[in-house]
Amino acid sequence: MTKTEKIEQILKTAEIHERIVCESTEIDSKTKPYFLELSKFTKDCLNDKTKAGKFSSYQIKSLENELLTYWNETISVETEKFWSEILIQKLDINRKEPLKFALSKNRFRNVEQGIGARKYWRELKIIKSIKDQYSESEIKKIDQIIDEDEKNRIGILKKCLSKKTIPKSQYLKFGECMAYFTSCGLFDTYMTEKDVYELHEIWRNFKS
Repeated sequence: MTKTEKIEQILKTAEIHERIVCESTEIDSKTKPYFLELSKFTKDCLNDKTKAGKFSSYQIKSLENELLTYWNETISVETEKFWSEILIQKLDINRKEPLKFALSKNRFRNVEQGIGARKYWRELKIIKSIKDQYSESEIKKIDQIIDEDEKNRIGILKKCLSKKTIPKSQYLKFGECMAYFTSCGLFDTYMTEKDVYELHEIWRNFKS
């Protein structure tokens, strides 16, 4: 692929990025302006033929990587929509796939991906792009990974609640579990309001 072709590809990717971000119901209102500024910056750089002509292949690739970071690291309906658009337009872009990582390691790479899977997997697993990529057994395995992730996290929270303390070695994991249950709206499923209040108090009073 020539440099000109690569630039055209990134510009098309930026258009897809911008359209999905503008229409998004998943990206919060504070983050949207950053994402839109990112696509504007990318297009401004690459539409300026004088400036773009001086970019090295590394600099062009860096612009592409920055634009793709969110779409490579998230699990959501809109992420699948983004990559479906990439395929429809036949853009030659390699995708990093968190779900394939989860299948190979039996876990999610980080809590953000675990949250995305827990929130959106029920809807994701019935859409065409997922069915085309994953077998029925792989889809069932992802179901199991999500269930196990949730069980492990509630286990950590309940253990801390029963002991009224957070082990120093578990502090970061505790914070991740709190973020997971808050983002996924799961506290009501497992705990009373009093339990949740006590967890926040334990967290607030933690001494390193």
